[in-house]
Amino acid sequence: MSKVKKLFGIDSLYYFCESNENYDDLYLEILDQVEEIKGKFEKKDVEFENNDIIININDTPLNFLGKAEGFHWFKDINEFFKIGFKDRYKNRGLNDIRVQLQGIGIYTIGIKSLVEFINVELLKEYTTGFNPITRADLNCFIQYDFSFVTKEMFSTRKKQYSTISEIGNASKVQTLYVGKEPFKLRLYNKKEELKKSKKKDLMFEYFLNNDFNIEDEIFNVEFELHRAYLKTFNIFTIEDLFSNAVNLFKASMEDIRLIDINSLSNKAIEHNNKHRANTLAIWEEIKSEYYLEDFLQIQLPLSRVKRAISIYDDYKFKLEYIALIRKAFINNLNIDSNFLDELYKDAKESLNKTTTNKELRKRYTEVEIINKDGQIENLRLLEDGNLIKPLRTETVSKLQDYDLLVYLDKTKEKKHLSSRDKHIYYVALNEATKRNLVLDITPNEAQGF
Repeated sequence: MSKVKKLFGIDSLYYFCESNENYDDLYLEILDQVEEIKGKFEKKDVEFENNDIIININDTPLNFLGKAEGFHWFKDINEFFKIGFKDRYKNRGLNDIRVQLQGIGIYTIGIKSLVEFINVELLKEYTTGFNPITRADLNCFIQYDFSFVTKEMFSTRKKQYSTISEIGNASKVQTLYVGKEPFKLRLYNKKEELKKSKKKDLMFEYFLNNDFNIEDEIFNVEFELHRAYLKTFNIFTIEDLFSNAVNLFKASMEDIRLIDINSLSNKAIEHNNKHRANTLAIWEEIKSEYYLEDFLQIQLPLSRVKRAISIYDDYKFKLEYIALIRKAFINNLNIDSNFLDELYKDAKESLNKTTTNKELRKRYTEVEIINKDGQIENLRLLEDGNLIKPLRTETVSKLQDYDLLVYLDKTKEKKHLSSRDKHIYYVALNEATKRNLVLDITPNEAQGF
């Protein structure tokens, strides 16, 4: 295997979900939720935006995106996926539910985990389990500079693939397209594409975790494959795609080849006769090494996926904050910037308060003692004149997963020293078990009994 770094995967996936006899109830519930929220704005003669409308399906909040092609479209709060719902009695030639998996979700929680969450948790009682595929993008991220490539360097087997366009400047290509729907190749500079993307940090972290050097060039070799093309390979469902994606990618690499122009005669170039040209070694290398086992094995338990779907970040805060302010206006609450500033100060101060409404009165004085060896020790001088050493505690619920596991290992080593140490260990163990970071076993099993 070459030393050139490569990451193989499925960059995006679009599919339908076949609805069952319960779907009417879901669709009417969605419309009711949308209209109820719209009604609150209209009643106050306040204009609303799509972002103001948030519905819930099986405890999963979804942001309204608008209507397109007869579907009401929504996205989850993290933009892991988009999902559309239509009236089952209109346009009966289409399935009622359409799903588009986004790169953020695919590279965060894994493509199989995302599909399982949508089919089992979100839509569990409204579908048959049959998922016809409509589009898949098979790709290879590669630590390689393809900026030297020109449109003349491609040889295609079929005439409908021969549409070629390129985007770049006088010195190098940034993006190159070969073909058109239902079968198209995109070869582009991934780092350039990410410069204006919201998922820049996520993708750079993904590359770093897979030993890429983000200072060097990273290109993406990607085939966009639509239903009409997939059918020619007997790929109709998601399961068909997962089983046949490797062979499909390799066949695509053969249908559109990156060739060595120097291996052609002047006559062949003049008559655009490129089929006898040698394939560039890097193209053959990508084709021969493509596999998806590691990519498809990235899978989380549904309980953790659901928690990931509801991750709170600055984007969600912004949406909630704007929605909350608009809700206040609709309900005739008197708020202004001064009032909001006061709330901000109150919130900041609350972070330093105890969990009770009354702050505990300090009954000690912080003092520093210098030991004989010169080390400084922080102690507390009580009102009765006694010196005590403060207990150091950790709030395990606030620790990151990695820090929690490190803390768990440390407490495990000390749990036999005292009943308090034992209690501390089990508090950490319970938190790690709740997050599915360790096996769910009984205390006796944990002690080896």
